[in-house]
Amino acid sequence: MRFTSLENALRLLDLLSVDEPELGIYEMAERLGIADSTAHRLATTLMSEGFITQDPNTKLYRLGASVLALGHVVTGQSKLYTASKAALQLLVNQSNETAHIGVLREFDVVYLNKIECSHPIRLLSHLGKRNPVHCTSSGQVLLAHQPSSYINAFLQRGLEQYTSRTITDPAALLKRLERIKEQGFSFCEEEMHEGASSLSAPVRNRKGQVTACVTLAGPMQRINQYTASKLVKLIIQTANEISKQLDCAGR
Repeated sequence: MRFTSLENALRLLDLLSVDEPELGIYEMAERLGIADSTAHRLATTLMSEGFITQDPNTKLYRLGASVLALGHVVTGQSKLYTASKAALQLLVNQSNETAHIGVLREFDVVYLNKIECSHPIRLLSHLGKRNPVHCTSSGQVLLAHQPSSYINAFLQRGLEQYTSRTITDPAALLKRLERIKEQGFSFCEEEMHEGASSLSAPVRNRKGQVTACVTLAGPMQRINQYTASKLVKLIIQTANEISKQLDCAGR
C-alpha cells in the first residue's frame, strides 16, 4: 500500500509514543516501510516545523513543542493520557490536591494532563505548559532517570534561580538526583513558586524506562514534610498503576 507524504508524516508522529519516545532514522524507515532517504526527508521537514526535535547527543528524534500545542487533539489520542486518566482522577479524589502527568521535552517538563482539586492554587500550569526541570519535582524525578550525557548537557545550560530555595549549584542538584533515584520520588518546597510545594513519582513504559511522572502540587500548608509520607504512598501507587496500564496497552 502506498501512502502520501502527509500520511507518512502522520504515521511517523504516531510512532513517537510513550513506549517509543525516541527513534532513529533507520528505525523510522523500517517501521514505516519506507526508504531511509524518505524517512530522513520527513524527519527534516517535521523538525523544521517544530513537530519533532533531535537529541544533540543521541541523534534520536522525539515529539516537539508544536505537537503538544495541539492540546486536546493530541492528548486525547495519547496512550499515556488514556492510561492515566482514571488513575489521576482517583489520586485527586484521595489526596484532594491537583494532579499532573508530565514528560520531558527537550530541556523542559511538559504537562500532558491536569486534574484540579476542589480548592486549587494558582500554579501557572496547564496542558502543554513547559516548566523548568531543575526546580520542579516533576522535572527532577524525570531528570534523575536520564542518561548522564543528557544530564551533563542540561547542566551546561545553567540553573536559573526562581526563588531563594531554587537549586542553582550543579553539584547540589546532582546530589538531589541521586537521592531521588534511591527513594523513588521527588519532593520540592518553594523551589519554583513561593508558598507552593509538590511531589512526583516516575512512570515507566513496558520496557521499564522512566518516560513520564505523576505529580501532586499545592500550598505548603497542605503539602509539607508532615503530610508528605501519606501523599508519597498515593502518588507511587498511582504511578505504578499507570505503568501497569501502559504495559497492558503495549501488548
